[in-house]
Amino acid sequence: MRSLLFAALIFAACSKGDAPQPAAAETDTREPIAVQYVRGAELPIHAQPNDASPVVTKYLSSEAVSILSRKGDWVEVRTASGSGWARAAELATGGEMSSSATGSDSAAPRFLVPPEPVSQPGASGEIVLEADVSSNGDVFAVRVTRNTTGSEGLAQRNVAALQKAKLAPIVKHGQRMPFTYEHRVHY
Repeated sequence: MRSLLFAALIFAACSKGDAPQPAAAETDTREPIAVQYVRGAELPIHAQPNDASPVVTKYLSSEAVSILSRKGDWVEVRTASGSGWARAAELATGGEMSSSATGSDSAAPRFLVPPEPVSQPGASGEIVLEADVSSNGDVFAVRVTRNTTGSEGLAQRNVAALQKAKLAPIVKHGQRMPFTYEHRVHY
């Protein structure tokens, strides 16, 4: 029995040296050639410079993106796991972002993911909701401020629908800001 245990230990010790070691992850140390900002609501980052390539990550509105290289209409950008590719036209310079930050488009709330419609046959009136929205556009609290439909259940279904929605971040002076959004539903 001891000889069998001894043979197993020898075999285990010998096999450790033969196992291939995983390659050390290489860190991309290239300096960015530019820093630009996400122009729209979000920027998909592809594995390769084409639309059919899988999306490896996404940047959100007004986020800074380090540009590593350019290839036609595409730019290679730094990601947390290395790099990926985005359409150059979907990025803006700091100057473009500063001038658009004062415009009404970035100051007015708009849905990226609108709330699902809630219906109730025969309902009449208005429900007014007030939502607290984070600096990332996530709805984290909703209150009913007015309900003339007479149906508490209808109001609560509208609250649940609004909580699942996502709004574009509001940017003021280059900073994302939390905000309060008023949502009206007419029946």
